[in-house]
Amino acid sequence: MKDADDYLDYIKALIIALPLVDGWKALREEAQGDIGLFRYRISFLDGSLLEMFERFQIENGKIMVTKYRFHWQDAEGRLLKRWDNAAHHPQINTHPNHVHDGSEENVKPYEPLSAGAVLAMIVSFSHK
Repeated sequence: MKDADDYLDYIKALIIALPLVDGWKALREEAQGDIGLFRYRISFLDGSLLEMFERFQIENGKIMVTKYRFHWQDAEGRLLKRWDNAAHHPQINTHPNHVHDGSEENVKPYEPLSAGAVLAMIVSFSHK
């Protein structure tokens, strides 16, 4: 990636290319040279919804995600998964990275991830 605008274009292309996507909306988007952020809301054909927030910077052509929150819920608004790196679960061995799996209370360790990885996981979940 050459700059933040390039990365934002890449993420939007990933979203548009997914056949599971019913629609999407940019709620916030900023790009300033090598630093940027986005907040997108994606609705899927099954009625589920993914809200994605990512703050990032480009270092030597590589994406470094500094803050993220990916909230995925079903058509009835029930939490499926929320991956984030908010520092509010210090007992988790991957702190601050974790996932809320099926409920707010079910917090599990999780490795850091990016928007592209979350989109790929949702595609894989839909094919099970």
